[in-house]
Amino acid sequence: MSLTKTVSLVAGTTLALSGAVFGSTTEANNDAQSQINLLRAEIAELKNQDSANWLTEQRASEIKGLVQDVLADADTRASLQGAASTAGWDNGFFLASADGNFRLNVSGNAQIRWTWSHRDIDSNVDPDTEENSWGFATRHTTLTFAGHIVDPSWRYNVSFGFFDDSGDYDGESTIGTAYLNDMYVLKDFGNGFYLKAGQFVAAYSRERMMSDSGLQFLDRSNSNYVFGLGRTQGVEIGYIADMFRIAGAYSDGVGPNSPTQNRGFNPNTGTSPPTDFAANGRAEIKFAGNWKQFEYDQSFRGEEFGLLAGVGGYYQTGNQGGAGFPTGTATDGDDYGFTADVTVNFGGWNILAAAYWQTSDEEWVGATPGAGDFDRSGLMAQVGFFLTDDFELVGRYEYGDFDNQGLSDGNTQSIATIGANWYFAKNRAKWQTDLSYAFHSMGDFAVAGNGWYVDGVDSNGDAEDGQYVFRTGININF
Repeated sequence: MSLTKTVSLVAGTTLALSGAVFGSTTEANNDAQSQINLLRAEIAELKNQDSANWLTEQRASEIKGLVQDVLADADTRASLQGAASTAGWDNGFFLASADGNFRLNVSGNAQIRWTWSHRDIDSNVDPDTEENSWGFATRHTTLTFAGHIVDPSWRYNVSFGFFDDSGDYDGESTIGTAYLNDMYVLKDFGNGFYLKAGQFVAAYSRERMMSDSGLQFLDRSNSNYVFGLGRTQGVEIGYIADMFRIAGAYSDGVGPNSPTQNRGFNPNTGTSPPTDFAANGRAEIKFAGNWKQFEYDQSFRGEEFGLLAGVGGYYQTGNQGGAGFPTGTATDGDDYGFTADVTVNFGGWNILAAAYWQTSDEEWVGATPGAGDFDRSGLMAQVGFFLTDDFELVGRYEYGDFDNQGLSDGNTQSIATIGANWYFAKNRAKWQTDLSYAFHSMGDFAVAGNGWYVDGVDSNGDAEDGQYVFRTGININF
Protein backbone atom coordinates (compact mmCIF):
# COMPACT_ATOMS: atom_id res chain seq x y z
CA MET A 1 0.00 0.00 0.00
CA SER A 2 1.35 3.44 -0.93
CA LEU A 3 1.88 6.21 1.56
CA THR A 4 -0.96 8.37 0.05
CA LYS A 5 -3.56 5.64 0.19
CA THR A 6 -2.49 4.70 3.67
CA VAL A 7 -2.72 8.27 4.92
CA SER A 8 -6.12 8.79 3.25
CA LEU A 9 -7.53 5.64 4.81
CA VAL A 10 -6.23 6.56 8.21
CA ALA A 11 -7.47 10.15 7.91
CA GLY A 12 -10.97 8.99 6.91
CA THR A 13 -11.07 6.63 9.79
CA THR A 14 -9.91 9.35 12.13
CA LEU A 15 -12.66 11.81 11.02
CA ALA A 16 -15.33 9.19 11.46
CA LEU A 17 -14.15 8.42 14.90
CA SER A 18 -13.92 12.13 15.75
CA GLY A 19 -17.57 12.69 14.74
CA ALA A 20 -18.67 9.87 16.98
CA VAL A 21 -16.59 11.17 19.82
CA PHE A 22 -18.36 14.58 19.96
CA GLY A 23 -21.65 12.85 20.66
CA SER A 24 -20.25 10.61 23.41
CA THR A 25 -19.52 10.96 27.07
CA THR A 26 -16.27 12.15 28.59
CA GLU A 27 -15.13 8.55 29.04
CA ALA A 28 -15.87 7.89 25.40
CA ASN A 29 -13.93 11.02 24.48
CA ASN A 30 -10.90 9.78 26.37
CA ASP A 31 -11.11 6.40 24.64
CA ALA A 32 -11.36 8.06 21.24
CA GLN A 33 -8.33 10.19 21.97
CA SER A 34 -6.37 7.06 22.78
CA GLN A 35 -7.42 5.55 19.45
CA ILE A 36 -6.30 8.70 17.65
CA ASN A 37 -2.90 8.66 19.34
CA LEU A 38 -2.43 5.02 18.37
CA LEU A 39 -3.30 5.73 14.76
CA ARG A 40 -0.89 8.67 14.65
CA ALA A 41 1.88 6.38 15.85
CA GLU A 42 1.08 3.87 13.09
CA ILE A 43 1.12 6.65 10.47
CA ALA A 44 4.53 7.78 11.67
CA GLU A 45 5.84 4.21 11.47
CA LEU A 46 4.53 3.81 7.91
CA LYS A 47 6.20 7.04 6.89
CA ASN A 48 9.53 5.85 8.26
CA GLN A 49 9.26 2.49 6.46
CA ASP A 50 8.39 4.10 3.13
CA SER A 51 11.24 6.61 3.48
CA ALA A 52 13.71 3.79 4.20
CA ASN A 53 12.56 1.94 1.07
CA TRP A 54 13.01 5.08 -0.98
CA LEU A 55 16.59 5.55 0.29
CA THR A 56 17.42 1.89 -0.51
CA GLU A 57 16.16 2.28 -4.08
CA GLN A 58 18.22 5.43 -4.49
CA ARG A 59 21.37 3.69 -3.36
CA ALA A 60 20.68 0.77 -5.70
CA SER A 61 20.25 3.17 -8.60
CA GLU A 62 23.52 4.92 -7.79
CA ILE A 63 25.41 1.64 -7.48
CA LYS A 64 23.97 0.43 -10.76
CA GLY A 65 25.11 3.62 -12.47
CA LEU A 66 28.61 3.24 -11.04
CA VAL A 67 28.85 -0.35 -12.30
CA GLN A 68 27.75 0.76 -15.76
CA ASP A 69 30.41 3.47 -15.79
CA VAL A 70 33.15 0.95 -14.83
CA LEU A 71 32.02 -1.49 -17.53
CA ALA A 72 31.99 1.27 -20.11
CA ASP A 73 35.52 2.31 -19.12
CA ALA A 74 36.71 -1.30 -19.38
CA ASP A 75 35.18 -1.59 -22.85
CA THR A 76 36.98 1.58 -23.88
CA ARG A 77 40.32 0.28 -22.65
CA ALA A 78 39.80 -3.06 -24.38
CA SER A 79 38.96 -1.32 -27.66
CA LEU A 80 42.18 0.70 -27.39
CA GLN A 81 44.22 -2.52 -26.90
CA GLY A 82 42.77 -4.22 -29.91
CA ALA A 83 41.71 -7.81 -30.34
CA ALA A 84 45.23 -9.35 -30.63
CA SER A 85 47.08 -10.81 -27.66
CA THR A 86 49.80 -8.55 -26.26
CA ALA A 87 51.69 -11.16 -24.24
CA GLY A 88 52.30 -14.89 -24.28
CA TRP A 89 54.53 -17.62 -25.67
CA ASP A 90 55.71 -17.79 -29.28
CA ASN A 91 58.86 -19.92 -29.26
CA GLY A 92 59.75 -17.73 -26.25
CA PHE A 93 58.06 -15.23 -23.95
CA PHE A 94 57.01 -11.95 -25.56
CA LEU A 95 55.24 -8.62 -25.09
CA ALA A 96 53.84 -6.85 -28.14
CA SER A 97 51.63 -3.98 -29.24
CA ALA A 98 48.32 -4.86 -30.89
CA ASP A 99 49.41 -3.52 -34.27
CA GLY A 100 52.58 -5.64 -34.16
CA ASN A 101 54.95 -2.71 -34.59
CA PHE A 102 56.57 -3.07 -31.17
CA ARG A 103 57.70 -6.37 -29.67
CA LEU A 104 59.95 -7.56 -26.86
CA ASN A 105 61.16 -11.18 -26.69
CA VAL A 106 62.72 -12.39 -23.45
CA SER A 107 64.85 -15.53 -23.53
CA GLY A 108 67.77 -17.13 -21.77
CA ASN A 109 70.07 -20.11 -21.55
CA ALA A 110 71.83 -21.80 -18.63
CA GLN A 111 74.06 -24.82 -18.15
CA ILE A 112 75.26 -26.44 -14.95
CA ARG A 113 78.26 -28.64 -15.66
CA TRP A 114 80.54 -30.97 -13.70
CA THR A 115 84.07 -31.39 -15.09
CA TRP A 116 86.92 -33.74 -14.20
CA SER A 117 90.36 -33.29 -15.75
CA HIS A 118 93.39 -35.52 -15.31
CA ARG A 119 96.96 -34.79 -16.40
CA ASP A 120 100.32 -36.29 -15.47
CA ILE A 121 102.28 -34.09 -13.09
CA ASP A 122 105.78 -34.85 -11.84
CA SER A 123 105.58 -33.92 -8.15
CA ASN A 124 109.36 -33.47 -8.02
CA VAL A 125 109.24 -30.91 -10.81
CA ASP A 126 105.93 -29.18 -10.05
CA PRO A 127 104.76 -30.04 -6.51
CA ASP A 128 102.09 -27.28 -6.38
CA THR A 129 100.04 -28.48 -9.38
CA GLU A 130 97.31 -31.10 -8.96
CA GLU A 131 96.97 -34.05 -11.30
CA ASN A 132 93.18 -34.09 -10.94
CA SER A 133 90.87 -31.08 -11.13
CA TRP A 134 87.10 -31.28 -10.74
CA GLY A 135 84.02 -29.32 -9.77
CA PHE A 136 80.82 -27.61 -10.90
CA ALA A 137 80.57 -24.57 -13.16
CA THR A 138 77.75 -22.53 -14.68
CA ARG A 139 78.40 -22.21 -18.39
CA HIS A 140 76.72 -20.33 -21.21
CA THR A 141 74.40 -18.49 -18.83
CA THR A 142 72.79 -15.67 -20.79
CA LEU A 143 69.75 -13.40 -20.67
CA THR A 144 68.54 -11.83 -23.91
CA PHE A 145 66.12 -9.03 -24.75
CA ALA A 146 65.32 -8.84 -28.44
CA GLY A 147 62.52 -7.77 -30.77
CA HIS A 148 61.63 -4.86 -33.01
CA ILE A 149 60.54 -1.22 -32.77
CA VAL A 150 58.57 1.11 -35.07
CA ASP A 151 57.92 -1.85 -37.40
CA PRO A 152 59.29 -5.42 -37.78
CA SER A 153 62.11 -4.22 -40.03
CA TRP A 154 63.86 -2.42 -37.15
CA ARG A 155 65.26 -5.15 -34.92
CA TYR A 156 67.34 -4.99 -31.77
CA ASN A 157 69.21 -7.42 -29.53
CA VAL A 158 70.64 -6.80 -26.06
CA SER A 159 72.18 -9.86 -24.43
CA PHE A 160 74.00 -10.30 -21.13
CA GLY A 161 76.36 -13.13 -20.25
CA PHE A 162 77.72 -14.14 -16.88
CA PHE A 163 81.48 -14.54 -16.83
CA ASP A 164 82.56 -18.13 -16.28
CA ASP A 165 86.18 -18.19 -17.49
CA SER A 166 85.17 -19.50 -20.91
CA GLY A 167 86.71 -18.72 -24.28
CA ASP A 168 85.34 -15.15 -24.16
CA TYR A 169 86.46 -12.54 -21.64
CA ASP A 170 89.29 -14.61 -20.14
CA GLY A 171 90.82 -12.84 -17.19
CA GLU A 172 88.71 -9.72 -17.61
CA SER A 173 86.20 -10.08 -14.76
CA THR A 174 85.41 -11.91 -11.58
CA ILE A 175 83.59 -15.20 -12.22
CA GLY A 176 79.85 -14.64 -12.00
CA THR A 177 80.02 -11.01 -13.11
CA ALA A 178 77.48 -9.97 -15.76
CA TYR A 179 78.87 -8.41 -18.92
CA LEU A 180 77.48 -7.14 -22.19
CA ASN A 181 77.29 -9.98 -24.68
CA ASP A 182 75.53 -8.58 -27.74
CA MET A 183 74.10 -5.13 -28.38
CA TYR A 184 73.09 -4.26 -31.91
CA VAL A 185 70.40 -2.72 -34.09
CA LEU A 186 69.52 -4.32 -37.43
CA LYS A 187 67.59 -2.75 -40.31
CA ASP A 188 65.96 -5.19 -42.72
CA PHE A 189 65.42 -3.48 -46.08
CA GLY A 190 62.91 -6.09 -47.20
CA ASN A 191 64.74 -7.13 -50.37
CA GLY A 192 67.17 -9.55 -48.72
CA PHE A 193 69.65 -6.89 -47.62
CA TYR A 194 70.20 -5.84 -44.03
CA LEU A 195 72.50 -3.51 -42.10
CA LYS A 196 73.64 -4.26 -38.53
CA ALA A 197 75.60 -2.03 -36.15
CA GLY A 198 76.83 -2.60 -32.61
CA GLN A 199 78.50 -5.50 -30.82
CA PHE A 200 77.94 -9.00 -32.22
CA VAL A 201 79.61 -12.32 -33.09
CA ALA A 202 81.93 -11.85 -36.03
CA ALA A 203 80.68 -13.65 -39.14
CA TYR A 204 83.44 -16.20 -39.72
CA SER A 205 83.09 -19.82 -38.55
CA ARG A 206 79.82 -21.76 -38.40
CA GLU A 207 80.56 -23.33 -35.02
CA ARG A 208 81.15 -19.96 -33.32
CA MET A 209 77.99 -18.43 -34.82
CA MET A 210 75.88 -21.29 -33.44
CA SER A 211 73.78 -20.39 -30.40
CA ASP A 212 74.85 -21.81 -27.03
CA SER A 213 71.60 -23.77 -26.76
CA GLY A 214 72.04 -25.49 -30.14
CA LEU A 215 75.38 -27.21 -29.50
CA GLN A 216 75.76 -30.96 -29.98
CA PHE A 217 78.40 -31.20 -27.26
CA LEU A 218 78.63 -29.48 -23.88
CA ASP A 219 80.75 -26.81 -25.54
CA ARG A 220 82.25 -25.75 -28.83
CA SER A 221 85.37 -27.51 -29.97
CA ASN A 222 88.82 -26.55 -28.75
CA SER A 223 89.63 -25.63 -32.34
CA ASN A 224 86.87 -23.03 -32.31
CA TYR A 225 88.35 -21.23 -29.30
CA VAL A 226 91.87 -21.34 -30.77
CA PHE A 227 91.20 -20.59 -34.44
CA GLY A 228 87.77 -18.92 -34.42
CA LEU A 229 86.70 -15.33 -33.86
CA GLY A 230 84.65 -13.98 -30.97
CA ARG A 231 82.57 -10.83 -30.82
CA THR A 232 83.49 -7.53 -32.37
CA GLN A 233 82.21 -3.96 -32.52
CA GLY A 234 81.43 -2.50 -35.89
CA VAL A 235 79.06 -2.43 -38.85
CA GLU A 236 77.93 -5.48 -40.84
CA ILE A 237 76.04 -5.62 -44.12
CA GLY A 238 74.51 -8.82 -45.43
CA TYR A 239 72.21 -10.42 -47.95
CA ILE A 240 69.97 -13.47 -47.46
CA ALA A 241 68.35 -15.38 -50.30
CA ASP A 242 66.61 -18.73 -50.51
CA MET A 243 69.77 -20.61 -51.48
CA PHE A 244 72.66 -18.51 -50.14
CA ARG A 245 73.58 -15.77 -47.68
CA ILE A 246 76.60 -13.54 -47.25
CA ALA A 247 77.80 -11.07 -44.61
CA GLY A 248 80.77 -8.75 -44.23
CA ALA A 249 81.83 -6.38 -41.46
CA TYR A 250 84.21 -3.50 -40.79
CA SER A 251 85.16 -3.39 -37.11
CA ASP A 252 87.59 -2.28 -34.41
CA GLY A 253 89.30 -5.67 -34.43
CA VAL A 254 88.70 -9.41 -34.41
CA GLY A 255 90.07 -12.24 -32.29
CA PRO A 256 88.95 -15.24 -30.21
CA ASN A 257 88.58 -13.09 -27.08
CA SER A 258 87.02 -10.04 -28.75
CA PRO A 259 85.81 -7.54 -27.77
CA THR A 260 87.92 -7.57 -24.60
CA GLN A 261 91.06 -8.39 -26.50
CA ASN A 262 90.28 -5.65 -29.01
CA ARG A 263 88.65 -2.97 -26.90
CA GLY A 264 88.05 -0.60 -29.77
CA PHE A 265 87.68 3.15 -29.44
CA ASN A 266 87.85 4.63 -25.92
CA PRO A 267 85.61 7.74 -25.86
CA ASN A 268 86.94 8.77 -22.44
CA THR A 269 90.53 9.16 -23.57
CA GLY A 270 90.12 9.47 -27.32
CA THR A 271 92.29 6.39 -27.82
CA SER A 272 91.87 4.80 -31.24
CA PRO A 273 91.39 1.04 -31.69
CA PRO A 274 94.56 -1.07 -31.49
CA THR A 275 94.06 -2.17 -35.09
CA ASP A 276 94.57 0.14 -38.04
CA PHE A 277 92.01 -1.82 -40.03
CA ALA A 278 89.96 -4.97 -39.43
CA ALA A 279 87.37 -6.75 -41.56
CA ASN A 280 85.74 -10.17 -41.65
CA GLY A 281 83.10 -11.99 -43.69
CA ARG A 282 81.32 -15.25 -44.37
CA ALA A 283 79.35 -16.79 -47.25
CA GLU A 284 77.10 -19.89 -47.21
CA ILE A 285 75.34 -21.95 -49.87
CA LYS A 286 72.36 -24.11 -48.92
CA PHE A 287 72.11 -26.95 -51.44
CA ALA A 288 69.22 -28.68 -49.63
CA GLY A 289 66.99 -28.16 -46.62
CA ASN A 290 65.87 -24.93 -44.96
CA TRP A 291 67.76 -22.23 -43.06
CA LYS A 292 66.02 -22.99 -39.76
CA GLN A 293 67.42 -26.52 -39.47
CA PHE A 294 70.96 -25.10 -39.58
CA GLU A 295 70.38 -22.92 -36.51
CA TYR A 296 71.48 -25.89 -34.35
CA ASP A 297 73.94 -28.77 -34.68
CA GLN A 298 71.61 -31.76 -34.41
CA SER A 299 69.61 -33.45 -37.14
CA PHE A 300 66.57 -34.80 -35.31
CA ARG A 301 64.61 -37.74 -36.64
CA GLY A 302 61.94 -36.74 -39.12
CA GLU A 303 63.73 -33.64 -40.38
CA GLU A 304 64.41 -33.23 -44.08
CA PHE A 305 67.80 -33.76 -45.72
CA GLY A 306 70.02 -30.68 -45.53
CA LEU A 307 73.37 -29.72 -47.04
CA LEU A 308 75.19 -26.48 -46.22
CA ALA A 309 78.67 -25.29 -47.22
CA GLY A 310 80.34 -22.14 -45.90
CA VAL A 311 83.59 -20.18 -46.08
CA GLY A 312 84.87 -17.33 -43.93
CA GLY A 313 87.82 -14.97 -43.83
CA TYR A 314 89.31 -12.06 -41.92
CA TYR A 315 92.11 -9.53 -42.27
CA GLN A 316 93.50 -6.99 -39.86
CA THR A 317 96.62 -4.90 -39.69
CA GLY A 318 98.43 -2.81 -37.12
CA ASN A 319 99.14 -3.17 -33.42
CA GLN A 320 96.28 -5.54 -32.89
CA GLY A 321 97.29 -8.37 -30.61
CA GLY A 322 94.22 -10.17 -31.92
CA ALA A 323 93.18 -13.55 -33.26
CA GLY A 324 95.12 -15.42 -30.59
CA PHE A 325 98.13 -13.12 -30.45
CA PRO A 326 99.32 -11.45 -27.22
CA THR A 327 97.50 -8.22 -26.47
CA GLY A 328 99.50 -5.04 -26.93
CA THR A 329 102.78 -6.77 -27.78
CA ALA A 330 102.69 -6.59 -31.57
CA THR A 331 104.21 -3.44 -33.04
CA ASP A 332 103.03 -3.92 -36.60
CA GLY A 333 102.05 -6.56 -39.10
CA ASP A 334 99.25 -8.25 -41.00
CA ASP A 335 97.06 -11.15 -39.94
CA TYR A 336 94.96 -13.34 -42.22
CA GLY A 337 92.60 -16.15 -41.46
CA PHE A 338 90.40 -18.49 -43.51
CA THR A 339 87.95 -21.25 -42.70
CA ALA A 340 85.72 -23.62 -44.66
CA ASP A 341 83.04 -26.01 -43.41
CA VAL A 342 80.34 -28.36 -44.57
CA THR A 343 77.23 -29.59 -42.73
CA VAL A 344 75.13 -32.58 -43.79
CA ASN A 345 71.85 -33.47 -42.06
CA PHE A 346 70.28 -36.85 -42.80
CA GLY A 347 67.20 -36.64 -40.55
CA GLY A 348 68.45 -38.70 -37.61
CA TRP A 349 72.20 -38.24 -37.96
CA ASN A 350 74.56 -35.50 -39.11
CA ILE A 351 78.14 -34.60 -40.01
CA LEU A 352 79.94 -31.27 -39.49
CA ALA A 353 83.52 -30.74 -40.67
CA ALA A 354 85.62 -27.56 -40.61
CA ALA A 355 89.15 -26.50 -41.58
CA TYR A 356 91.12 -23.45 -40.36
CA TRP A 357 94.26 -21.66 -41.50
CA GLN A 358 95.90 -18.50 -40.14
CA THR A 359 99.09 -16.61 -40.83
CA SER A 360 100.85 -13.62 -39.31
CA ASP A 361 103.95 -11.51 -39.97
CA GLU A 362 103.81 -9.51 -36.75
CA GLU A 363 106.84 -8.25 -34.88
CA TRP A 364 106.58 -8.70 -31.10
CA VAL A 365 108.13 -6.31 -28.65
CA GLY A 366 111.19 -7.86 -26.98
CA ALA A 367 110.96 -11.05 -29.04
CA THR A 368 113.51 -12.57 -31.38
CA PRO A 369 113.17 -10.99 -34.85
CA GLY A 370 110.73 -12.99 -36.88
CA ALA A 371 109.26 -14.73 -33.83
CA GLY A 372 105.86 -13.30 -34.70
CA ASP A 373 105.87 -14.81 -38.18
CA PHE A 374 103.99 -18.06 -38.19
CA ASP A 375 101.33 -20.20 -39.80
CA ARG A 376 98.87 -22.41 -37.98
CA SER A 377 96.12 -24.71 -39.10
CA GLY A 378 93.48 -27.04 -37.76
CA LEU A 379 90.78 -29.54 -38.62
CA MET A 380 87.61 -30.53 -36.78
CA ALA A 381 84.95 -33.15 -37.58
CA GLN A 382 81.98 -34.25 -35.53
CA VAL A 383 79.09 -36.67 -36.01
CA GLY A 384 75.83 -37.38 -34.19
CA PHE A 385 73.50 -40.38 -34.48
CA PHE A 386 70.08 -40.78 -32.83
CA LEU A 387 69.46 -44.26 -31.44
CA THR A 388 65.93 -43.17 -30.46
CA ASP A 389 63.98 -39.96 -30.93
CA ASP A 390 65.49 -38.59 -27.70
CA PHE A 391 68.87 -40.31 -27.29
CA GLU A 392 71.92 -39.43 -29.40
CA LEU A 393 75.51 -40.68 -29.59
CA VAL A 394 78.15 -38.14 -30.65
CA GLY A 395 81.82 -38.16 -31.59
CA ARG A 396 84.42 -35.55 -32.52
CA TYR A 397 88.07 -35.38 -33.55
CA GLU A 398 90.29 -32.28 -33.65
CA TYR A 399 93.75 -31.70 -35.04
CA GLY A 400 95.84 -28.54 -34.92
CA ASP A 401 99.39 -27.38 -35.55
CA PHE A 402 101.37 -24.26 -34.67
CA ASP A 403 104.33 -23.53 -36.93
CA ASN A 404 107.08 -21.18 -35.72
CA GLN A 405 105.30 -19.39 -32.87
CA GLY A 406 108.32 -18.31 -30.89
CA LEU A 407 109.51 -21.21 -28.72
CA SER A 408 106.43 -23.32 -29.45
CA ASP A 409 107.50 -24.77 -32.78
CA GLY A 410 105.68 -27.95 -33.66
CA ASN A 411 103.04 -27.62 -30.93
CA THR A 412 100.32 -30.08 -31.94
CA GLN A 413 96.72 -30.67 -30.93
CA SER A 414 95.10 -34.09 -31.30
CA ILE A 415 91.89 -34.66 -29.34
CA ALA A 416 89.22 -37.37 -29.63
CA THR A 417 85.82 -37.03 -27.93
CA ILE A 418 82.85 -39.37 -27.52
CA GLY A 419 79.58 -38.60 -25.78
CA ALA A 420 75.84 -39.05 -25.43
CA ASN A 421 72.89 -36.66 -25.25
CA TRP A 422 69.46 -37.23 -23.74
CA TYR A 423 66.89 -34.73 -25.02
CA PHE A 424 63.91 -34.08 -22.74
CA ALA A 425 62.46 -31.39 -25.04
CA LYS A 426 65.00 -31.19 -27.87
CA ASN A 427 67.28 -28.19 -27.26
CA ARG A 428 64.90 -26.70 -24.68
CA ALA A 429 66.10 -29.16 -22.05
CA LYS A 430 68.84 -31.77 -22.44
CA TRP A 431 71.44 -33.72 -20.49
CA GLN A 432 74.85 -34.04 -22.17
CA THR A 433 77.93 -36.09 -21.28
CA ASP A 434 81.29 -36.47 -23.05
CA LEU A 435 84.78 -37.87 -22.51
CA SER A 436 87.88 -36.50 -24.29
CA TYR A 437 91.48 -37.66 -24.60
CA ALA A 438 94.46 -35.61 -25.83
CA PHE A 439 97.10 -37.65 -27.65
CA HIS A 440 99.67 -34.81 -27.43
CA SER A 441 100.64 -32.42 -24.67
CA MET A 442 98.31 -29.44 -24.23
CA GLY A 443 100.43 -26.32 -24.57
CA ASP A 444 99.17 -23.40 -26.66
CA PHE A 445 95.99 -25.38 -27.32
CA ALA A 446 94.99 -25.51 -23.65
CA VAL A 447 91.55 -23.88 -23.16
CA ALA A 448 90.63 -23.81 -19.48
CA GLY A 449 86.95 -23.13 -20.17
CA ASN A 450 86.78 -26.47 -21.99
CA GLY A 451 88.60 -28.29 -19.19
CA TRP A 452 92.04 -28.43 -20.86
CA TYR A 453 95.09 -27.23 -18.92
CA VAL A 454 98.76 -26.87 -19.78
CA ASP A 455 100.51 -30.19 -19.21
CA GLY A 456 103.45 -30.44 -16.87
CA VAL A 457 106.97 -31.55 -17.75
CA ASP A 458 108.96 -34.52 -16.53
CA SER A 459 112.39 -34.52 -14.93
CA ASN A 460 114.00 -34.43 -18.39
CA GLY A 461 112.12 -31.29 -19.30
CA ASP A 462 109.84 -33.06 -21.79
CA ALA A 463 106.14 -32.20 -21.82
CA GLU A 464 103.72 -34.79 -20.48
CA ASP A 465 100.81 -35.99 -22.59
CA GLY A 466 97.69 -38.14 -22.33
CA GLN A 467 95.32 -35.67 -20.63
CA TYR A 468 91.68 -36.73 -19.98
CA VAL A 469 88.59 -34.53 -19.61
CA PHE A 470 85.16 -35.80 -18.52
CA ARG A 471 82.14 -33.47 -18.55
CA THR A 472 78.46 -33.89 -17.79
CA GLY A 473 75.74 -31.28 -17.42
CA ILE A 474 72.17 -30.13 -17.95
CA ASN A 475 71.33 -27.33 -20.37
CA ILE A 476 68.03 -25.42 -20.44
CA ASN A 477 66.83 -22.81 -22.89
CA PHE A 478 63.77 -20.63 -22.25
